[in-house]
Amino acid sequence: MFSKYILPIFILSITFSSCKTIKPDRPPASSGIELPQAISKANVPVEIPLSFIENNLNQDWNSKLFAENGLPIGSGLTTDIDVTRTGKIVLTGLENNTLRVKIPMNLKGDLKIEKKVFGQILSTNFPFNENISPEISFDPEIESNWELGIKNLEIENWGRSMKYNLLGFEIDLDKVVKSQLQTVLDNQLSAANLSRFDFKSMAQETWDIFSKPYTMTQQGLEVHFYSIPTKLKLTEEITTDQKLNLYVGLEGEMMSKVGSKPKVPKSPLPNIDVNENKANELELILPLILRYEDLDGYLNKEMSGKIIKIDSKTEIVPTDLKTQKYGDKTLLLMDFTGIRKGKKDIKGKMYFAGKPVFDVATESLRFDEAEFDVKSDNGMANIGIRLKKRKIMNQIKKLANYPVGDFLSEARKEMEKQGKFETGFATFQVKNPTLDVQGIYNTEEDVRIYLKSTGQMEVKLKEVK
Repeated sequence: MFSKYILPIFILSITFSSCKTIKPDRPPASSGIELPQAISKANVPVEIPLSFIENNLNQDWNSKLFAENGLPIGSGLTTDIDVTRTGKIVLTGLENNTLRVKIPMNLKGDLKIEKKVFGQILSTNFPFNENISPEISFDPEIESNWELGIKNLEIENWGRSMKYNLLGFEIDLDKVVKSQLQTVLDNQLSAANLSRFDFKSMAQETWDIFSKPYTMTQQGLEVHFYSIPTKLKLTEEITTDQKLNLYVGLEGEMMSKVGSKPKVPKSPLPNIDVNENKANELELILPLILRYEDLDGYLNKEMSGKIIKIDSKTEIVPTDLKTQKYGDKTLLLMDFTGIRKGKKDIKGKMYFAGKPVFDVATESLRFDEAEFDVKSDNGMANIGIRLKKRKIMNQIKKLANYPVGDFLSEARKEMEKQGKFETGFATFQVKNPTLDVQGIYNTEEDVRIYLKSTGQMEVKLKEVK
């Protein structure tokens, strides 16, 4: 007689041993994986022909370079001198990151000789008017404070001799002009009328655009993304094929916010770090926030009141669905009504816990490694539902899928839109951006879906006007 109870007892023991008890108020410990920072990076090589810089420099070339009065030039002589540009600047890229500048200029002034004769000071002026075309080489460097530095300056050729013999006096204007060349080059290469080619302004524009918020919509909710830029890297390179290559690197943490658009204050440019990366690459990490309250709203819309058929005689109708963190999983809690033919309805609670993963085929969030539990005042009904748990779990998994395909599609379009911006001297455009789900994480308040976008940046210089 005892043997006829062995099979039912065995089935019940298997049923209960395979069902983990879910306790929402006592969730298991998570694996301790910290929420990663959404660090985004952009590295953009900007190729600028030296002819482009020449055209900028030569927009207005009839300008005074410097003027001084009473400059001592040795042997008791002084000079008043005006130096003016008389032609177009010519730039040549040399080896070892060196730039040669040829500046046609006119030197005009008076040499002054003062002698004491019989106690009287006699002064004689000798006017001069000379045209020269010095060739000057130096190493340009954009310094950490965004100033354009000029290093290793050398006069390669004056275009003519700068020495004169006047009434027995040896006069050399080399020292006079050379002492002013640093100032001359500083003024010419960062003149006010070249603000459209101002490296600092260019970087500030890019920095501001990088941190500007933009908005996307997910299931009727507005999600705002913005970055907090932290690093700006730059390396310049003069090439023998007559180009100035700038390797610009930006780095910052991407943030997201649901609801009202955040007010992101503009931050000043940091000092420059050296950029050792010459690749053209863009990598943005976008943390999509899916709040439990928003997930609750979607799941109630999709599942509340929907019939889950267990067998030909029993149906379950879930209502009042809620979600929360449960260890490394997301817990779905729901009230249910069990409808049984010929029997009284039963009421209780069902619990479904699963690890959120991205389903590539359906572009939706599904829940794997599922656990299931049920509680009601009817013990036999609990056993019956547990015996059908696999069928119930499969139906819940299908209904609980959270679609993100429309959001991904909008995000791709938004990436192309936001990836195009203009500065004073160039247009930037992200080419062929990709967008994939990199990882999914549970927090106490929400589920975070980390999206990774990659691409390359195309740069088009604007014509000089």
